[in-house]
Amino acid sequence: MNPIGLMFLDGTALLAGLALALGAGALFTRFGAGILRPILTLLLLAGLAMVLLSAVPLPGWLYALWILPAVAVFVLGNMSRASSLLRFRAFGVLFAATAILLLAESPRLRTPRLRIDAGQTVYVVGDSISAGIGSGERCWPEVLATATKLRAENLAEPGATIQSAAAQLRRITEPGALVLLEIGGNDLLNRESAAAFAAHLDELVSGLRATGHDVAMFELPLFPFQNAYGRAQRAVAKRHAVALIPRRHFARVLGMKDGTLDGLHLTQRGHDEMARRVAALLRIDAARDSEG
Repeated sequence: MNPIGLMFLDGTALLAGLALALGAGALFTRFGAGILRPILTLLLLAGLAMVLLSAVPLPGWLYALWILPAVAVFVLGNMSRASSLLRFRAFGVLFAATAILLLAESPRLRTPRLRIDAGQTVYVVGDSISAGIGSGERCWPEVLATATKLRAENLAEPGATIQSAAAQLRRITEPGALVLLEIGGNDLLNRESAAAFAAHLDELVSGLRATGHDVAMFELPLFPFQNAYGRAQRAVAKRHAVALIPRRHFARVLGMKDGTLDGLHLTQRGHDEMARRVAALLRIDAARDSEG
């Protein structure tokens, strides 16, 4: 995948856009509307566009808090009569807003660690990313089981949506399992409304938590203006104390060279990489297993 496209898919366009806008804003403040004005204008506008198109599911008011001083810096930077003090103050507000935005997002960038007993079963609830499309690859849950020596049950089904995945839950036979949710991509492709997406996801996760399972959910790679789906995932994860795996892990498997058959479904290399990333999240507790 094109590196720029991957930046938007995995959300790092937000960080790049903030850095670009802040750098252009600093130069605007230092040099004003001089010979560099056209270049700085393009850089600032590019940074603004990257932030807005990154689809990072932060609250709308946080984006507004950042956009207003960014626009002020842009306007004042293009006004030859604007005072240096006014430009400096606008940049100061932009700097503070950038810091607030980063502080709000930084906890979501941390990769969770999933504790699991050596004798505990991992169930994967998902769609064709996990189930494969019958092209002969060993799907990543199977690769994960081999690599970690854990019992892994792949319940994923091609074409599954959040609503239809409820049927997969009925096949979870052991209490206190670790359930990995790789689900929701088909809901986005089918243009399910964000409200319905949120309701179905909440129902799915609440059912798992009510029966005592540990749950971790892959944050979905999002295209521009799909923020509402990400906000739904984050809200459900917070409400039910579910570990949320940052979207960069999923997105970078899809974006790696030779990682997919068609831009979406995984090759063997893609399945191996997904399994490797999931294995790195696990903290297998052999002592607890031996006590039982």
